[in-house]
Amino acid sequence: MCGQTNAFPDAHVIARSQGGLGIEQNIVTLCRRCHDRYDNSADRKQIREELERYMKVFYADWNPEDLIYHKYDF
Repeated sequence: MCGQTNAFPDAHVIARSQGGLGIEQNIVTLCRRCHDRYDNSADRKQIREELERYMKVFYADWNPEDLIYHKYDF
């Protein structure tokens, strides 16, 4: 997001605490500062929208609903 090169692919678009799956389609690379902003700031909604647009560039049918674990779906 900020252009830093010392970032790690460990941020989840849909948080694991909210049922987000730990799969490639749900993981983005953010530096520590951007990751913290995403997790802990009032900018979360705006950042999430930006991340969703970014993911749709790589996964044309990307849908956040497909990335949530539903325990009782059969």
